[in-house]
Amino acid sequence: MTSRTTPSLAQLINRASRAFARDGDIALKPLGLRYAQVPVIALLHDGEELTQKELAEATGMEQPSMAQLLARMDRDGLVRRTPNPRDARSQTIALTSATDTRLTDAHDRLAALDRRAVAGFTAAEIDTLKHLLTRVGDNLDRKRDAATDPAQ
Repeated sequence: MTSRTTPSLAQLINRASRAFARDGDIALKPLGLRYAQVPVIALLHDGEELTQKELAEATGMEQPSMAQLLARMDRDGLVRRTPNPRDARSQTIALTSATDTRLTDAHDRLAALDRRAVAGFTAAEIDTLKHLLTRVGDNLDRKRDAATDPAQ
């Protein structure tokens, strides 16, 4: 393979990410959930109540994308919004009890997807993959933070 036909690291990670999203949607559809909702559900799963801004920051999503995601989740009865006691201009977001009842099944389905993704890998290879992907993400976050911080 030449350098033109060899996929770049970004292409390989993107392909894997799209495959996870596609297969995650398939796995979660019977539960009325979408793979894109998983980061929000994970952040709110233990009764947490966060603002849209906090959710956007914690997930790395842009505010408009988070607003659209939360609007769909609200429409589908997955989250509830209440006035924020700390800031009257915003609302806190929490999971509804209807969502809580689906979490165990959703977790099991996503764990099965994870296992399928690394089928044939040794435990050491899985640990290495996790470590390397964490480092890639940390490197990119550090560069992004430096690029957006005028003090640096």
